[in-house]
Parts: sequence; structure tokens; C-alpha cells
Amino acid sequence: MAQKGGLKTRKLKKHISISLDVECIITEYANKCNISFSEAVTQLVTAGNNNIKLSRMLDKNNALLDKLYSKSYYSTQLLEQFYSDLEIDRLTNPNDNKALNKFKKKFSKYDYDD
Repeated sequence: MAQKGGLKTRKLKKHISISLDVECIITEYANKCNISFSEAVTQLVTAGNNNIKLSRMLDKNNALLDKLYSKSYYSTQLLEQFYSDLEIDRLTNPNDNKALNKFKKKFSKYDYDD
């Protein structure tokens, strides 16, 4: 076993088949980084594996954002419908409404700055 950059490496005698186009990509990467073909394969496989994990996390975040957007849109539509049903003739400043300010403080630990 050899140590390279603090990491233990072990030479494995595995035979793998790589298509010519993939071999060219690996060779170009190895030449660009001035590393061996084996090191290039190791780095590219590691990067690919990390990208798969990152892609899964991004998919989860996108699903959560979609859900958040959907709930926000629903709340906005519900609020608009509520105000429409009130048929308010005289508009008032919502910042001066004591009940609304009390609700905002009760709803969240953060103060809203409208």
C-alpha cells in the first residue's frame, strides 16, 4: 500500500473495458491536471459520485421549494378572496391596526416590517 497525499492507496489489478471516447476524456483530464491515468479515473469517479449526491439533494430542495411556493400561492389567493368577500369601502393602513399587529407578533417571533 502506498500513501499519496495522506490517503492510503492500493494497487488493484482489475481489468475494465472503457470505450474510446471515455478513454479520451480521461486522458485529456489526466494531461490537463498532470496526473496519472489511474489518478484521473479515481478523481472523476469520486467527482461523479459526489455530483449524484448533490443532484439528489437539489431535487429534494426543489421539491420543498415547490411545496413552499404552492402553499404561499394558496395563502395569497385565500387572503385575496377573504378581502374581496369583506367588500371594504374604506381602506385603512394595516400597520395601524392593533388586532393585526397583535396577530403578527403572536404568529411569529420575528416582527414584520410591511
